Amino acid sequence: MRKILLILSLLIVCAASADAQYVARFKSRLAERSASGARVDVAEDDSAADAVRQSDMRYRPLSVKGYRVVIFFDNGQYASDKARAIKSSFEHKYPHVNAYLVYESPYFKVSVGDCLSMEEAVILMNEIGGDFPTAFPKNEEISLTELTDVRSRRNTTAEQAEE
Repeated sequence: MRKILLILSLLIVCAASADAQYVARFKSRLAERSASGARVDVAEDDSAADAVRQSDMRYRPLSVKGYRVVIFFDNGQYASDKARAIKSSFEHKYPHVNAYLVYESPYFKVSVGDCLSMEEAVILMNEIGGDFPTAFPKNEEISLTELTDVRSRRNTTAEQAEE
C-alpha cells in the first residue's frame, strides 16, 4: 500500500508542470473502479498541492516579446539630463503611454509604449511622430506587470474621456 502511495505521489509531482485540469483528471481516473473492481484512493497532502502550485508559478513567463518606440538615445556628455527631460516632456504630453529611461552602455535611451505587435508600435510611432520625428520601433522584452499596467491605464483614460 505504501509503495502505491509513493508511486502515485511521484506521478503527481512529475505532472506538476501540467495544468491543474490535467492533474484533476488524472486523480479522478485513479479513483475509478477497474474491471476487476480495484480502486485507488488518492490522499493528497497539502504540502504536495503547494509544491505543485509553486512549481506552476515558476514556469510562467514573466515577460513577453513586444515592441517599444525609441524616442531618444545618446551617449554624449549631457545625455542623462537630456533623457530625463525628454521622458518628462513625453509623460506630460502622453500620460496614457508608459515611458522608460534606460541606460544600455554606452547609451541613455528613452523608449515608450508597451506594444505586442510591430503594427501597434508603428501606430504609436505615427501618433507621436510630430513631437518626436526621429522615433523608431524596437523589439524588447515587456514584463507582464508593465503590460497590464498600461492596459488598465488606457481603459481608465478612455473612461475619463467619455465622461
